[in-house]
Amino acid sequence: MMDTSSPASKIAQINLLSVYLPADFSHMEVADKLNIPLKKGIEASFYAEISDMAPNRFLFFTQFDVITFVNWPKEEVSEALKKLGLTQSYEQVTLYQDYNITLNTDATTPFHVDNNKIELRELSLWPLMIVSLVIAQSVGLEKFEKEVDRFYSKGRNMVESSTSFSWMKRHEFADYAIELSLLRHDMVLDLMLLDKPNILWDNEAYERLYNRLAELLDLQERFEVVSYKLNTLKEDITMMIDLYQHKHSSFLEWIIILLILVEVFIGFWEIFFKH
Repeated sequence: MMDTSSPASKIAQINLLSVYLPADFSHMEVADKLNIPLKKGIEASFYAEISDMAPNRFLFFTQFDVITFVNWPKEEVSEALKKLGLTQSYEQVTLYQDYNITLNTDATTPFHVDNNKIELRELSLWPLMIVSLVIAQSVGLEKFEKEVDRFYSKGRNMVESSTSFSWMKRHEFADYAIELSLLRHDMVLDLMLLDKPNILWDNEAYERLYNRLAELLDLQERFEVVSYKLNTLKEDITMMIDLYQHKHSSFLEWIIILLILVEVFIGFWEIFFKH
């Protein structure tokens, strides 16, 4: 909530909370469930300015299923999330990131961002939408980081248990490789984690705000780590599939040799014992 302890104060704080929604919603479904019309924002985001409830209160939603509440009381956040299917406390059941944003109208620069705070000179739509988008990207990336770690553990177990050949095991590796490809596709195309909104090129201050937040949250580095893990897993699984195919080919070769030997034996049997 905004700090209004001193009416004459030019410094205030509001809270920002970004929450990952496990269910896959369109922006129209979110707007319908919350009864809040959403307008198109930058890139894959939508927004609503709810001025009739409180000043500087905003709602942002991205197409990669992260919703961001700016200057919402916690109880109203919980109520909104219940309408979106999160009946339990979001702290316990899903990913989220929260930050305090400081308004300082006396600041000499449009913004200041460091490890401890996000400070803005004005709480207008565009700066808040940029901050919300970067935080939402961070939450979306965290979701994929956890997914990749889960795949990493599963893949390691599959490789370690791959000492014996079986058709089912080879089929399991093939399915796993397909799942990895789909996961990377979702991360690159659906989340658009590396895409800076094109419209920011027209405003140097907004572009610097986006770049500074992305740098602070290590978006690029984290994305590269996840991509590296995905590529490593895919290479390992491909190697194991090739190994199984080689074992399968060798197995078939031995069957063919055995059948030839049986046929030769039968031929000799007929020659020497029937005649």
